[in-house]
Amino acid sequence: MSKRFSWIVPEQLAVGSFPEDTSAVYKLRKEGITAVLTLTEEHEILVPDELRHNFVWERVPIPDGYTGGIPSVEQFAQAMGILNRWSQKMHSIYVHCLAGVGRSPSVCCLFMVSNQGMSLEDAIAHVKLQHSYAAPDEHQVRVMRELLLTSR
Repeated sequence: MSKRFSWIVPEQLAVGSFPEDTSAVYKLRKEGITAVLTLTEEHEILVPDELRHNFVWERVPIPDGYTGGIPSVEQFAQAMGILNRWSQKMHSIYVHCLAGVGRSPSVCCLFMVSNQGMSLEDAIAHVKLQHSYAAPDEHQVRVMRELLLTSR
């Protein structure tokens, strides 16, 4: 399993770090994951073939907040579009970035607002409760707010 794997919505949405090897990919499958959304940029990691070929898979490259990167509203909106499409098809989704700290928890927070009817503050608290590594930075939170304002 990825070192940092947590269910946000049991059997529907999970979050965590990059599944770094074949055994981690196998464990995702064993958890019931059917779709994987990768949020890393292409230069950060080489996504293994096992990940791309054994799941419904897409990548939305979002800059890493840890290195000073700031996501765009469009990047978060694209990730949400994919999650909404997959959840309608009843996929069990794993959202990951590199460490499972900022980008992937942020996208999961947006999912909780859009699909579970939570406020952003409640969604952040819920994701942090389920995934103790979650720590969206100030820029990620600002962009989440911008997206939610423009999508009303």
